[in-house]
Amino acid sequence: MSVGTDPSGERPLSQVPMVPVAPHPPLRRYYSEDEKRQAFLNELFDRTAYQYRNIDVATGFGSGLWYRKKALREAGLKPGMHVLDVACGPGLVSQCARELVGPSGRVVGLDPSIGMLREAQKGPCRNFVRGIGEQLPFPDQSFDFLSMGYAMRHVSDLKTAFAEYRRVLKPGGIVLLLDICRPRSPLLLSLSRFYIKTVMGIAFTASTGNRDMKTLMAYWWDTTEFCVSPETILGSLREVGLTDCSLHELFNGLLRDYRAVKL
Repeated sequence: MSVGTDPSGERPLSQVPMVPVAPHPPLRRYYSEDEKRQAFLNELFDRTAYQYRNIDVATGFGSGLWYRKKALREAGLKPGMHVLDVACGPGLVSQCARELVGPSGRVVGLDPSIGMLREAQKGPCRNFVRGIGEQLPFPDQSFDFLSMGYAMRHVSDLKTAFAEYRRVLKPGGIVLLLDICRPRSPLLLSLSRFYIKTVMGIAFTASTGNRDMKTLMAYWWDTTEFCVSPETILGSLREVGLTDCSLHELFNGLLRDYRAVKL
């Protein structure tokens, strides 16, 4: 593993103690112990992956792929780059990245859910690996660009994951984290909660006969509503040694993307 220095330049990052930062408090309604959280997620996504593209269309009103591609381009993704898409799900960000890097580039998707990887294989990308963001199975300095689409809430520790992202990036490499978040407007917050947790939960459960869809939408909203603040996320990115950390928002903070660079 390559060794960087902390933001002050005084000590190697490997010697800087880091207090773990979970993306949200434990949600005991869904899992009884922290150690069971990843298994709960894997099983839930395995059982609902076949509907995830439809969920994306419903939540983004058909604009999901356009928005992903726009964010990737604005963050600096260019032809010829090598990209790692962490928590790739059904491969939507991977698909957009592949279009931007072209035939001279390369995109690798990573996800812990076998069901999601199976769905991702149905798209135009073919390079997928099973794994988690906190333990990336790649050598140091393997990629020019790392993306994570709407899955930051699913890592166990933000700093551990971000340190891994920094490790596998080449100098000058870019991190882009897309997220759906708690909007600041009380009205938009109430509308978003009702639409995602109630309307979509009921609609997808009724249309598929799969009660896991209701659990998925409830969990998705709860991890959105109780997610740590943008300041905590930006601070965690900086603490692992990433620079040029920035936040870009739309719709009163409902959509956010975080960007950072490895020097």
